[in-house]
Amino acid sequence: MKFNRSQLLYSLMHMLFWCGYAIVWSYTAVYLEYYGYSSAVVGLVTGVGAVISVLMQPILAWMVKKWKGLSTAKNIVFLKLAAVILSFVMWTEPSGKWTVAILVMILAAIEAAIPSMLSTIAMEYVNAGHKLNYGAARGEGSIAFALFSVLLGYLVKQMPMRWLAFLYAVLSLLVLGLCLLFQEPAGRRQENPLEDVEEMLQERAGLLEKYPFLLYFLLGTVLLFMGHNTINVFLVNIIERAGGSSENLGLALAIAAAMELPIMAYFNRLAGRIDVRKLLVFSGVCFLLKSMLTWLSGNLAMIYLAQVIQIGAFGLFTPASVHFINVYMKREDSGIGQALLGAFSLGLGGAVGNVIGGFVIESFGVTEMLVVTVFLSAIGLFFIAVSAKKCREEVTG
Repeated sequence: MKFNRSQLLYSLMHMLFWCGYAIVWSYTAVYLEYYGYSSAVVGLVTGVGAVISVLMQPILAWMVKKWKGLSTAKNIVFLKLAAVILSFVMWTEPSGKWTVAILVMILAAIEAAIPSMLSTIAMEYVNAGHKLNYGAARGEGSIAFALFSVLLGYLVKQMPMRWLAFLYAVLSLLVLGLCLLFQEPAGRRQENPLEDVEEMLQERAGLLEKYPFLLYFLLGTVLLFMGHNTINVFLVNIIERAGGSSENLGLALAIAAAMELPIMAYFNRLAGRIDVRKLLVFSGVCFLLKSMLTWLSGNLAMIYLAQVIQIGAFGLFTPASVHFINVYMKREDSGIGQALLGAFSLGLGGAVGNVIGGFVIESFGVTEMLVVTVFLSAIGLFFIAVSAKKCREEVTG
């Protein structure tokens, strides 16, 4: 088998990036609460970070399109360079009541913006006629995330919290270096579905009228992800309620990440046998079941069991939703459909869910926050089911 240098570098990019992502997003609550910030502030920081990320992505894509000297990989280099500088500032433990929170907010936005850029790099490479396996690299990234999450659970208890910032800086430098080493193809660039989102929205003003199922699908998506992201960000609070610690947080995160791998790898064959609309409804049921088990969890074993359900929840929904848009929207509309999917899931869902979750924990408690996630998941499932029904009616009628 011929050695593929680009594949090796690209896989390493994913593995190191998702390790850094684990620090910024999975341990945000642990980090900020150590420095005395409330759960409400944790929710606000992650929520605003998600919004900044949504706004940042089309701007960066537009810059790549307009300036020939720029590229997607170079954008990652610039973002990671900023991340290195900011993380070293955090390592010095700067003074100021809101300084650390603002720094974490910016880092969260940077980390949330990069995954779509990594996938764009793969599309550019394949379109230029080269071999690059995005699925394999993304799977290796999930493995790295799972293993590193377990390691972080132990490191947080053994070393001062400020060293998390140093570790993140080192990982960011490595990703930056790999992007510089990665040789970009000379062929035509793949159009990024996030490019010129405002222009596409104007051109497709009647999109919701054209696809009546789309509004229900997006509403269901944002509600499911509000519950999903709230549980993820405040998982440490949920684990502490059950008598656990940061070590158990690492294991819980690893279980969820590991569960995503088999379903994502098998999805293409699964979609060939089962209608994707049924898969989406089943995934919504899993989101609801995971929320309910997490709410009812009185011990760590039940929390771990709830994390296993990730295989049918986020693990299935991620590829199924992309496939759903591609199948049931016309090619000229699918780009904006994918952009809206990203904005409503990790973007709007993460932003609103995290803010609400933080304030509910602060005002009432963890149990009450989990009741809210169950309610959100139930309503989200309802809208996904309505969307699937309307889509079937449009296809048959």
